[in-house]
Amino acid sequence: MALVKAKARLSGVKESYSSTVLTDTVARMTLIDRSLAERVGVQYTGRKIDLFTVSGHVVKALEAVVFELEVEGEVLKYEAVAVADIPEKVREALRGSGVDENMIIGLLTIERANMIPDTTTGTLRRTESFILWANRPSSHGHPIYP
Repeated sequence: MALVKAKARLSGVKESYSSTVLTDTVARMTLIDRSLAERVGVQYTGRKIDLFTVSGHVVKALEAVVFELEVEGEVLKYEAVAVADIPEKVREALRGSGVDENMIIGLLTIERANMIPDTTTGTLRRTESFILWANRPSSHGHPIYP
């Protein structure tokens, strides 16, 4: 099983930043290191987020919005991200895996871009959006919700 990597471009109010990044379906939100967030110019929402790591540690983060986040050519406007100081051990592991140490693409971004990770190729694959559809209308006539 291969790590899934993607080409990403982050655009804030100050500048843009492009790199090859890790995609992580265990991470709910896209994570950006605080130094990169300040460099590109994100807009903080004021919301505080606790991120829980696999090792059980809590990382304090701030929610922010980036003007544009492009993942494998799919442009997402006004994407919500988590901004935190990425610990040095994590940065080392990312560098050792051949990906950028300042950004990890999370599940919400992957889904919003209509992509799925392919661990056999180590890439993201485009997919169609879908909606669940019931075979019969609900008791109040709605075709999806009971």
